[in-house]
Amino acid sequence: MVHPPLDLLTRRSFPDLAAALRARAGQVLERWGEAVRRTLPAADELTFAQLRDNCPRVLEQIADALAATGPAAADGVFSISAEHGSTRFHQSFNLNELLIEYHLLRRAVLEEVADQLGRDLTGDESLAVNLGIDVSMRQASVAFSDHQTRQLQAANEAQSKYLSFLSHDLRGGLNGVFLMIEVLKRELAGQSQLAETLQDLDMMRRSILDTVGTMDRFLHAERFRKGKVQVNPGPVNLHSVLGEIGAQFSYQAKNKGIEIKVDVPRTAETVSDRELLGLIVQNLVANAVKYTSKGTVRVGASPAGADGTWQVEVADQGPGIAADKLSELFDSFTRGLTYGQSGVGLGLTIAHHAADLLGARLWAESNPGQGSRFFVQLPDMARNQAEPG
Repeated sequence: MVHPPLDLLTRRSFPDLAAALRARAGQVLERWGEAVRRTLPAADELTFAQLRDNCPRVLEQIADALAATGPAAADGVFSISAEHGSTRFHQSFNLNELLIEYHLLRRAVLEEVADQLGRDLTGDESLAVNLGIDVSMRQASVAFSDHQTRQLQAANEAQSKYLSFLSHDLRGGLNGVFLMIEVLKRELAGQSQLAETLQDLDMMRRSILDTVGTMDRFLHAERFRKGKVQVNPGPVNLHSVLGEIGAQFSYQAKNKGIEIKVDVPRTAETVSDRELLGLIVQNLVANAVKYTSKGTVRVGASPAGADGTWQVEVADQGPGIAADKLSELFDSFTRGLTYGQSGVGLGLTIAHHAADLLGARLWAESNPGQGSRFFVQLPDMARNQAEPG
């Protein structure tokens, strides 16, 4: 491995510096430990035990690199420093605390070596010492980051397994319960003495729908995160797609006493990915129904220009969104004022990811107290496909 910054260490020997560092290693370690104790109050005794046991070898390897010519000594610094970074990771340090340690080490080494020599260091000497510490710090940081990466990968794998469980086992069980509730409702319908029981069944039905909807959002978000969503363009009739989505949420809207109105020309045709487009509008309508307590949710589509592109709009009469929240509206797990509504803040993020894959523009306009309007400007995917790549 080539390390250009080490040229000075590999081309020149600094035996006086190496001897001075070895002579003052004890003082450097003592000053280093005290500085760490003052600067990082969260450090425990295990931290200082590792300073005493492992870090003298870091100083010795830096001294070896200063005394020798050739890359072999530098390789030794790499191995010991990597061990230091690994140890700090397992001691629950964060990367910034590790870097602070090396900043404190730098000062202690430079001052103790100069004191041992009885003079100021020359430019090359100062550079050589700093290079030795920089190499050590870089390799410790790389080792620390490698452990973090493996930890994140393990967490992601565990999350994927959990989401797979949600998708297949738990979701299937909830669907079974949902169907049983529907059967019970039909059997008990018309019996006035069971009116309260029917209301309870309706409440259970809504709760299951909300739970399944939340699970679906997590699963969609996971697919987007892993980059497993493919775009499959084809002819799409917007009147049909938006009409189906309006019907899908009509029961939920009716229970809240609001109305969903779909206004799309029957001839509204475009080339897009039907599934991704439906996912965008579903999340926009779901949000609109959730936050609207009275009035109407409107879903429409209109030509966006003479080039055959279309713009889809979902408008509600909800509480609206403050201007300072609009810019972060599509971030994961971000929610504005919830007005007592449950949720995890993934629906608009999923819509945003789907719009990006389609090459569509998604934005919102809103004022508090005046409702919100969401727009999706669809590209002409037919023309994009026809253009040479």
